[in-house]
Amino acid sequence: MQNKLALNSTYTLTANLLVALSNWLLLVIIAKKFPDEFLGQFVLCLSLVSPIFLLLSLKLRTVIVVDFSNEHTLEQYIGTRLITSTVAVILCISIGSYLFEDIPIWLFLLVCIYKFADSCSELSYSFSQCTGRFLYVACSQGSRSILSITIMLVLAITTESSLITIIGWTLSAVLYSFVDLIFANKFRQQENGVGINWFSLLADFTNFQTCWKMTKKYYPMSIGLVMGALFVYIPTYVIEDSINIEAAGRFAAVSYFLTAGGVLVNSLSQAVSPKFSGLIHKGLLESYRNLTIGMCAIGLAIGFAGVMVALVGGQFFLTLFYNTQIGTLTDELVWILIAASIRYVYIFIGTSMNSIKAFNIQTKIYSVGTIIVLLGCLWLVPLLGMVGAAYAMVIATSVECIIFVFSFNRAYRALVQERHSNA
Repeated sequence: MQNKLALNSTYTLTANLLVALSNWLLLVIIAKKFPDEFLGQFVLCLSLVSPIFLLLSLKLRTVIVVDFSNEHTLEQYIGTRLITSTVAVILCISIGSYLFEDIPIWLFLLVCIYKFADSCSELSYSFSQCTGRFLYVACSQGSRSILSITIMLVLAITTESSLITIIGWTLSAVLYSFVDLIFANKFRQQENGVGINWFSLLADFTNFQTCWKMTKKYYPMSIGLVMGALFVYIPTYVIEDSINIEAAGRFAAVSYFLTAGGVLVNSLSQAVSPKFSGLIHKGLLESYRNLTIGMCAIGLAIGFAGVMVALVGGQFFLTLFYNTQIGTLTDELVWILIAASIRYVYIFIGTSMNSIKAFNIQTKIYSVGTIIVLLGCLWLVPLLGMVGAAYAMVIATSVECIIFVFSFNRAYRALVQERHSNA
């Protein structure tokens, strides 16, 4: 059983890393082949579209995995996702065209189509994992990442057209969304003997009623996701407003290293999550605390290694991967990675607290951090430029880390007291 769990965790980690790598290479290709203005437009577009899709995702991927009582059918989950994703597309295009007049509408449309297709694949991945098809999910995510980047690279080199390149990137996601849904249907037939009833997804009005019920029930979980995403996107908004769109694109390209490292740390936290739960279930509280401290040390070590690389060869690597303009942002890179180091510590604290079902406090902590990074950027970016945004991220992560440590200590003491009272 443990070997199977370790194997599934390896599949998940590999797939997540490939996705993170492809997202980073996406920025590299755009920075290398197209003007900084288009990089800024693309980043700002993602900065608007991604939080809206996260908010309306209702975190259904997690909900499906934990729906052991089959409260909702797969058709209802898919129908709800189609409805909420359609609403997300409408909101993104409407808000984007109003707030960002310099960004072409076709870019918003293509990014929305990509996110729509990606949301369908995500849902099929959840069902596939519920039926134990972790290898399929890893293969699908990995091959899709490789295909999309290959298509983008070929189109960028041969056509030198940003429009055609983004179209290729979008179509690869659409293709895989159909393939993933087809496989989800196949797995459904193998498990239950009945395939997905495609005609009932939106034809039956009850799906809209179910969508509304799910929205009311699960939107708080989505808010937590959005707060975590806005932490990265807010500096982009403020830099675009205070400096220009080119600077916003360059800063986003550098700050992606925080996100990429977070994928690795989050994957490790998912792998160790069953261990946390097992220790709590067995009542081994001291081992639970020691494991939490040990994993925090691993997170700090990962972040520290990134900071050292940035100090020694930051300019070289930024110039190599992006361009000479981004290569000048060495100071910004170092401070961003310092913020990442702090964040990698309390990601494991959050995973540890998940095992004792301390969810709401984490949403509040991330909300506080998001507010601080907003206020910090509004104050420091006009004074110091892009490095001010990096400082704001360090301040915000430091506050979040302090609150996480305090909250964990309080929750741990409560567990110890409860254990003594029951003894």
